[in-house]
Amino acid sequence: MKVAMTADVHLGIRDDHPERYNALRNILEQMSTENLDSLIIAGDLFDKDFRNYSEFEGLCSEYPGIRVHIIPGNHDQNISESNIVGENIKVYTDPYLKMFDTTKFLFIPYVEGAHMGEQIAGMGEEIGNEEWVLVAHGDYYGGQTVVNPMEPGMYMPITRAELDGFRPKIALLGHIHKPWSSGRVRYPGSPCGLNINETGHREFLVYDTANGGVVSRRVETDVLYFKEKFFVVPMENEESILRDQIKERIQEWGIEPANYGNVRIRIEAVGFAMNRQAISQALQEGLDGFMYYKNEGPNIDNLSESADPQLSHIAERTIELIDDGLWNFGGDQPERDDVVIAALKVIYES
Repeated sequence: MKVAMTADVHLGIRDDHPERYNALRNILEQMSTENLDSLIIAGDLFDKDFRNYSEFEGLCSEYPGIRVHIIPGNHDQNISESNIVGENIKVYTDPYLKMFDTTKFLFIPYVEGAHMGEQIAGMGEEIGNEEWVLVAHGDYYGGQTVVNPMEPGMYMPITRAELDGFRPKIALLGHIHKPWSSGRVRYPGSPCGLNINETGHREFLVYDTANGGVVSRRVETDVLYFKEKFFVVPMENEESILRDQIKERIQEWGIEPANYGNVRIRIEAVGFAMNRQAISQALQEGLDGFMYYKNEGPNIDNLSESADPQLSHIAERTIELIDDGLWNFGGDQPERDDVVIAALKVIYES
């Protein structure tokens, strides 16, 4: 048996964000095509303080063969079976052990101020020694910590040590809006990006009870966000280099030209240039055909001017050394982009 899973849809009024409803519809369409009959939504199905559930109920009613299992998250703690109506909709407001085929799934709804481990421990006798899957909504603290930048703070956390102690086969979690995995933990991320900070293709997960495998499936969305930052080092061919970089970034997005209209971008050029105006023009022409997030246009506020060829050679070699080094970017260390910017400032502003 295969069970689909998503989270953090953040539905509100359809007219305000139709792309979020359409992303959920796309998941249901894919499930219908593949004859999958169970969808788990691991929290934040609705946006904060939203109380009109009729449009969601109507969407679910179009797919009567799919059971929708909802675990409340920190944004929708008020939902329950008494206020969401639908023959194929089930809301779990208390920890619940659900069987899919022969596999136990432990549903842990969000509880403000609680720790996920405490909620799991309370179900210890029912879990027993059999193989089981954890489905919950909250923060994972283990190794490289992953957090939701939209909601700083602690949201029903669980640690790696706790997971090692409870030993679920896998933990399928909501709350983090980007797809992310580490060891036995998987976050599907939001099925549709909520703003420019939630970039790239979106996905949902499918768990196979036959072998315990998890695969991700792409969600076809109405809107895709991309943020790109280009580092400019002053040299005679800086403009042509930038144009080539723009083409490479667009190819990396993996977007068919027919779908360019779905893309919203935020673009920035930083560093130092011999001709700022030419760089600005290259950005505009290279990204012609794409729509900017909130009509911002390309940003060159942090692009300074310099025409010293010796400093350019130093900057080029410095960037090569940064990229060839043993620096572990991210986590507790600065990101690669931050290191490059700091190095350029030292070279050109000292």
